[in-house]
Amino acid sequence: MPRLASLCVASMLVAAALPGCESPGPSTSPANGKLEHARPLPRSTGDPAGSIRLVMNDPTGRATPVDRCEVEVCTSLLALIEGAQTSIDFAVYGVRNQSELLAALEAAKARGVRVRAVVDRDVDGDNYYSSTNAMAATLGQVRDDRKVDQALEREQKASDRANKYAAEPACGRPDGFAGYVQCLSYDLGDRCLLATHASREPFSASEDDGDTGKVFNKIMHHKFFVVDGRYLWTGSTNVSDSGTGGYNANLVVVLDSPTVASWYTREFETMWVDGKFHQRKPESGELRTTVGDAEVQVLFSPQDKAISNGVRPLLARAKTRIDIAVFFLTNKAITKDLLDAHRRGVEVRVILDATAATNGYTKHELLREVGIPVKVDAWGGKMHMKSAAIDNEYVIAGSMNWTSAGEWDNDENTLLIKSPALAAEYHQVFDQMWAEIPEQWATRNPDPESRDSGSSCTDGFDNDYDGLADAEDPGCGPNPPPMLALPPHWIVPKDKITCQHPPRG
Repeated sequence: MPRLASLCVASMLVAAALPGCESPGPSTSPANGKLEHARPLPRSTGDPAGSIRLVMNDPTGRATPVDRCEVEVCTSLLALIEGAQTSIDFAVYGVRNQSELLAALEAAKARGVRVRAVVDRDVDGDNYYSSTNAMAATLGQVRDDRKVDQALEREQKASDRANKYAAEPACGRPDGFAGYVQCLSYDLGDRCLLATHASREPFSASEDDGDTGKVFNKIMHHKFFVVDGRYLWTGSTNVSDSGTGGYNANLVVVLDSPTVASWYTREFETMWVDGKFHQRKPESGELRTTVGDAEVQVLFSPQDKAISNGVRPLLARAKTRIDIAVFFLTNKAITKDLLDAHRRGVEVRVILDATAATNGYTKHELLREVGIPVKVDAWGGKMHMKSAAIDNEYVIAGSMNWTSAGEWDNDENTLLIKSPALAAEYHQVFDQMWAEIPEQWATRNPDPESRDSGSSCTDGFDNDYDGLADAEDPGCGPNPPPMLALPPHWIVPKDKITCQHPPRG
C-alpha cells in the first residue's frame, strides 16, 4: 500500500486559459459509436479485508512551498501512481508544480495505464493553478466544468436569485461592510447572541467563503485519485507546492477498498463521462460500508447535502469531545450546533486558518464569545483541513469547506468514518497542533501576511490575497497596520429582547 501527499493553498482568483482540454459531456465509444454513461454501483457486502488510514500533515517549521514530494501526503499518492497497473481516474481543483507527481502520471500513461482527469474551470475557461494547462495538454484525457458553469450562470441571471443579495437586510448593515448581510441570532438559554455578518466588498473574492453573495462562483473542488478500481486517495490536499508540497496543514484518507473506490469512480464518471457537475449531478443514494474495522459513509456535494445530512447530525449527537480543524468556518447552522454542544457540556475546540479569520462571515468570534476555545493558525501556510474528530469515535474528512458554497454549489466529497483507532490518531495530532499555536492566538487573530504568521513574509506567496507578497505587503513592513475589525456581535439578556435577528441601528 503506497504513501501520501499534503495540503493546499485556497484559490481566490483565476489564472491562465487552458488549451488542450476536452469539453465535458457524454463521450462516444470508438467501438460502437454509442454514448457512454457513468456505470451503476455494484452490490457490496463491505471490504472486511480492506484498509483505511489517515495522513495528517502538520506544517510547523516548514519555511516555504516546495516542488518536491517529501511529505507523506505526497509520497502516499506518488506510490499509488507508480504502482498503478490498469487505471488512474482523478479529480483535482488544479495543479501547480509537483514535478514528481506529474512525471509519475506521464510514466503511467506511457506504460499503458488509462489516465483520465477532471479539473475546475470558471466560465472563462480559467484555472487558478499555473501547471493545470501543461498537465492537461500532456495527459490529454482532461475534462472540466466550464460548460455547466456557463449554463448555470445563464439560468441564474434569468432568475431572481441575485435579488436576494441586493435587498437591504432586516437587521441593518454594519458600517464598512458592503456585501450580503447575514442577520444572526443564537439562543444561549437565558441570553441571546446576536450578530450582523457581511463581506467588506459587494462580492467577496475568496475561493469558498460561504454566504457572500458570490452567486456564480461554483467550483470543481474535489481532490481524489482512484487507482486500479481499488485504491483511493482523497481529502483536503491540493496537488500543489503548498498542498502536496507540505506547506499547508492537510488531511488525507488512503483506502484499499473496491467498494469505496467504486463510489468515487461513479462520481468521477458522472463528471467525466456524463458532463454533469454541481446541481446537475443526481443524488448518490446511501453510501455506507465497512472497510476493515471501520464503518465508512461517503457524501458527495452538492447532491447529497453533506453538511445537513452528515456533519451536523454527528455534531448534534456529540457527548464529550469535538476537535475541529478547518479552513473556513462560515456556516451558520454548524455554528448553532457547536454552541448547542458547548451548552450541554461537550468540550469543543477549533483550529482555524488565519486568512479565513479575516473573512466577514467567519463565526469563530461568536464561538469565542461564549467560551469555546478557538485558535487561529500562525504558520506561514494555511490551515487547509476540512475535518473533525468526535467523542474519540468518529472522524470527518474530505474536500468540503464548512461553508454554504461547500454544501450547495461545489463538487466535493466528505467521509464520515467510525473508528476509535483513527479518531484517537486524529485527536493526538490535533493536540500537537493546538500546543504548537501560541496562546495569544486563542484570543486574537494574527495577520496572515506578517511576522506574526511564521514564514509568511519570506515564502514568496501572497498569503492574504491582497495582491502583495512578502516585503511588499504592509503587514511585513516596519510599521504593520492594525487588523481590520470584523462585523459586530452582542450578547443580550432574554428579558430585554427575543432571540431574533438583531435590530436596526
